[in-house]
Amino acid sequence: MLALVVLVFVAAALLRLVRTKQVDARLVNQPIPVQTMPATVKEVNELIGASGTIQPSMPVTLTAKVVAQVLTVPVDLGSIVRPGQLLVELDPRLYQANLTSMQVTYEHAKNQVAREETLRRKGFAAEMDVENARVAEAIAYAQVVSAQIDLANTTLRSSAPAVVLSRSVNPGEMTRVDEQLFQLGVLDPVLFDAAVSEDKIGAVHLGMEGEVRTDAFQGELFSGLVQKIDSQVDPTTRTFGAYVRLANPDLKLKKDVTGYARLKGQRMALTVLSTAVVNPVGDHATVFIVDGDGRAKIREVHTGLTVGNATEILSGLDENEQVVVVGQFGLHDNDRVRVNQSAPWNKS
Repeated sequence: MLALVVLVFVAAALLRLVRTKQVDARLVNQPIPVQTMPATVKEVNELIGASGTIQPSMPVTLTAKVVAQVLTVPVDLGSIVRPGQLLVELDPRLYQANLTSMQVTYEHAKNQVAREETLRRKGFAAEMDVENARVAEAIAYAQVVSAQIDLANTTLRSSAPAVVLSRSVNPGEMTRVDEQLFQLGVLDPVLFDAAVSEDKIGAVHLGMEGEVRTDAFQGELFSGLVQKIDSQVDPTTRTFGAYVRLANPDLKLKKDVTGYARLKGQRMALTVLSTAVVNPVGDHATVFIVDGDGRAKIREVHTGLTVGNATEILSGLDENEQVVVVGQFGLHDNDRVRVNQSAPWNKS
């Protein structure tokens, strides 16, 4: 009787042993104990970090519209200018005199129209005479407007808050029509040119959120959206530019200020528990899945982003396939397995 009790006890101990230890289960040709979780589609939040510099959001080229001598240029290369600020003043005397002449001519033309209409009513002028007078009045008015524009163009002012990127005009020089005088870079808003590693090219998109911290303003956070993405990767640095648009109403963010950006991306992706992936950083990442016959099948997968305890699976798995998350390192392809814990995906 005692021998029977001992035999039962030993058998129970052996059964418990092979159910909990893979090596012992394999020795007695029993199914290998594993734990699984299903491959699950979930939201993946990605943070992409990149260093970069502040750049003007757009260039503004200012050209001469009249021929005149340059009197003053009160700004220099690198100057910060506000909207309406004077950039260059040209000699206005010729254009003031021309405007006065055109205004006198216009007044004469208006009076001539009135005289011709009076004569027509009295029968001393034909309708054609009145029409010709009106044409002359219209031409004279156009000349007044042109003279006003020419006079206004003897002063050049900034159209936006900006930095002077180039200046090619000096006092005493004569301007030429369409000659470039200044190039400005708009500073409100500015763009943060983040140099993103080429392996993130598929994760960056227009409109994604960006947070920027700069070396010049420690502890201050600037937020914006990605407005522009370079179409090419720099062959030397293997990076591409992602440009975050930042409001800069006080113009304190200057051109070439350095900093660091974090781009925030969100997307739905097929994921598994990161510990399920064998050789995750090698050339051939694999997982074990459990098929309907209770056998472990090795599956090569293409992995993507890893966030927290989740790894994105780009190819090689389908949603809801049971993936071995505990015990996979002691498995061989086609092993019989016994799933002793199958749990839903932890979404926390």
